[in-house]
Amino acid sequence: MKKICHITSVHPPFDIRIFYKECISLANAGYDITLIAPNARQQSTNGVKFIPIKLPNSRLKRILLVTFKMWRTALNTKAQLFHFHDPELLICGVLLKLSGKKVVFDIHENISLSFSSKHWLNTKLALFFKFTYYLIERFSILFFDALVLAEESYQNYYPIKKSCIVLNYPLFIDVKIDNKEFGNPIKLIYTGGIHENRGIWEMLYLVQELKNKNVNITLDLIGQMWPNSLMSDLEEYISEHNLKNEVNIHGRIDFKNISALLKNSDIGISILKPIPNYKESLPTKIFEYMQHGLPVITNNFELLKKYVEDKNIGICIDIDNISSEIDRIMSLIHDKKLMRIMSLNGIELTTNKWNWNSQEKKLIDLYNKILD
Repeated sequence: MKKICHITSVHPPFDIRIFYKECISLANAGYDITLIAPNARQQSTNGVKFIPIKLPNSRLKRILLVTFKMWRTALNTKAQLFHFHDPELLICGVLLKLSGKKVVFDIHENISLSFSSKHWLNTKLALFFKFTYYLIERFSILFFDALVLAEESYQNYYPIKKSCIVLNYPLFIDVKIDNKEFGNPIKLIYTGGIHENRGIWEMLYLVQELKNKNVNITLDLIGQMWPNSLMSDLEEYISEHNLKNEVNIHGRIDFKNISALLKNSDIGISILKPIPNYKESLPTKIFEYMQHGLPVITNNFELLKKYVEDKNIGICIDIDNISSEIDRIMSLIHDKKLMRIMSLNGIELTTNKWNWNSQEKKLIDLYNKILD
């Protein structure tokens, strides 16, 4: 049995893409899978063996210390192929290749583009880090056997011959929703990281405006919030605008339990700030909304329009001019027939096309090609 080791220094051990999608799929395909991750427990789950690694909390210390510690830990697994998921492990990947191993770099986001949206960097520092990272990444890629790209748009930035696009479609689930009924109040739901760049203030404004227009509506927020100070700011806003009965903050919920909340909702929302990295990425949450029969409200990015408006699954709005979009949103909420059509369209496409089953085969084929 061929031994594979997945490595992350940033993601939690039960990360959806790394563990639930990639590692379990590879274990089911007959590979001997080990996952090295921080905060993991020494255990074996779903055919995946976990190796915990203790890393410093400081980002700088982690970058300086993680390379050699992760390299030594990885080599001890005696794996033939190493698949890593974090940019800070680039040099670790190079060392593994120089140690005679097969190496795959899984690119979850366009790191170079993301520097421009880091609020803690001024323009000059952002350009410096962007250029420095670009040079390190381009050097490192020369050593790797393959790149796994989580988005089609990343193909514009990486060598085609080394790249395999494995989209972050949701896991296949058989949701029994034949004729969804949309209630009163209309229940909006958001799942994922809660941050100003993820449109939290625009979502609250939207609920406030709809309430002012006598629309009976609620918003469920599910996910980790950052920075920590954001919670007090949200509570102040909710209190000031009398939204305590409309906005429910659940915090982070286990992946397995989110489905029940989605089934009990009416519309899924994902409105991100129009920063470069977001404009080129597909939020997995919109497909999870579709799986559960939810019409989608999302950004008017060209990429998202192809999936949402072109397939009649929801509406795409301008987050920078959200006040002008209220009437469109009200029209959707009041058109239950249209919402049912959107619901069925989303279920059909995520059942037959836009799910992980279509992507795991590409990953397994890549492994077979590299190892054979």
